[in-house]
Amino acid sequence: MTIAETQLAAEQASRAQDWSKAASLWEQVYQAQQTAPVNYELVQALVADQQYVAAANYASEFEAQYLATDAAADLYLNALVANHDFISAHIMIKARPTSAWTTAANTTLKAAESTAERTLGSTLTTTMRHFYHLSDQPVQKQVAGLQAARHLPYERYLTAAKFLLVDPFLHPLTRVEVLYTLYQLQVSETVKMQWLLDEKMLTLCPAKLVALGQDETSKAVYHALKVRLGNQDVFLYESLRELLQLQLMYLYPCAAQVITDSTAWIDLLISLQTGQTITPSDDQTEKMMKIQQKIQQFSLDLQS
Repeated sequence: MTIAETQLAAEQASRAQDWSKAASLWEQVYQAQQTAPVNYELVQALVADQQYVAAANYASEFEAQYLATDAAADLYLNALVANHDFISAHIMIKARPTSAWTTAANTTLKAAESTAERTLGSTLTTTMRHFYHLSDQPVQKQVAGLQAARHLPYERYLTAAKFLLVDPFLHPLTRVEVLYTLYQLQVSETVKMQWLLDEKMLTLCPAKLVALGQDETSKAVYHALKVRLGNQDVFLYESLRELLQLQLMYLYPCAAQVITDSTAWIDLLISLQTGQTITPSDDQTEKMMKIQQKIQQFSLDLQS
């Protein structure tokens, strides 16, 4: 069948509520036409066919579409809740403007969490224990641990997350991932976090933080990189932009305390990554160089 014929068959299967067939056909259409309308039809069929993991994964590819209307948000929420992806569900609810829908969605989610506590208590306790001891795992396996923890109810996740933020043995990038999840959850209470650089404790309110890369320091350093390389060496620019994004993740949420001169930071980044000799011109530049070298070592640890 042509794609047009496959789509016609998918539409007919959806109207007939033959959801397994509809999901299979819409998936074929989506592989050829990855558009928001086709994505919605596919997710709708997958949810109706109780293929919740696939539905949530596909919905995340066009998340803005599912945040735009109550009906679409309900569809996405149903997939997340049925998949027991409670933390993602909380984040999705927080990402929408507060309305009557928010109240109903929170009621649905809390009921699902209560049911999970009642019927899957021992499983949740095991998941929470593994989350607590995330630093016992090799760095490469910590990502899987973070994903598994998203199936914890909100209160369990928050309790364990607070502990991980001050765990001195946890990889700093993993700590930032946990903190950023609390930001997405808009946690309004203060938490403590051991920071990358001087191992001092920060006291933070996650809800008052800004999104990664959206603070003024990050914007300035991205701009400095574009000015320096954007029109000269596109390949090197794209490569260093990815590396800069990683550096800013390590420094989150206090990049401004480290990057005191955005142009000098970019000069150091280029020199370090292209093997040039570096002679710091002052104490601040030398401090920034040592921080970049420290971040580089942490990143190498991720690969070992």
